[in-house]
Amino acid sequence: MGSLRSACGSGSKHTALTPEQRRATWLVVMVSFTLWAALAWTASINGSFRTGASSLPLLPAAILLPVIVGTPVLMLSKRVGQLLDAMPATWLIAPQVYRIFGSQWLAYWLRGVLPGVWALPAGAGDVLTGLFAVPVAIALAAGTAEGRTGAIFWNIFGLADFAVAIALGMAMSPGPFQLIVPDGPSMAIDTFPNVLTPAFVVPSSILLHALSLRQLRRRSRTEAV
Repeated sequence: MGSLRSACGSGSKHTALTPEQRRATWLVVMVSFTLWAALAWTASINGSFRTGASSLPLLPAAILLPVIVGTPVLMLSKRVGQLLDAMPATWLIAPQVYRIFGSQWLAYWLRGVLPGVWALPAGAGDVLTGLFAVPVAIALAAGTAEGRTGAIFWNIFGLADFAVAIALGMAMSPGPFQLIVPDGPSMAIDTFPNVLTPAFVVPSSILLHALSLRQLRRRSRTEAV
């Protein structure tokens, strides 16, 4: 999401938006992002996402609510569409190289801290998404149809990785959604700092994927016309 903020700031200079509209857009993005980050960070430090800390499923809510609220806004907003038209398509793809740090889940599995049923698909999917982020961005920058197709498939793969990780995580974590009780280690990602990944990084990355797909779709339509 840091890339989203910088992209909005730079891309807005090249749109038809007035200076007042650019400042308003920048302010909305900055305030929303800062409040979201502060809330997730504070809740994580205070242990609000720990199993049994609340009768409410706060961690699933932290993952899903930003996506449910943010996706319609980012996908339907005319002003966001104008910013995407002015923004280099690589800006929403290359920064997700940080997904290689999902290798921590694989390391935890090797140490016997996390169940392999979750750690293997979640960790491997993150690593693959991160490893291919820069090559896909380079191919997209070449302006070829193949590069755009590759970017679309990369986004879909990244979203599928999250879908599997979230579904398995909810099904295996103690709580109202648990369907699977793993043999061996239980899910142990509800404490600080690891919990910041599902509580903040995951929904941020999902929104980046959504923005990238919208941008690619808009440019395909423009070129077709």
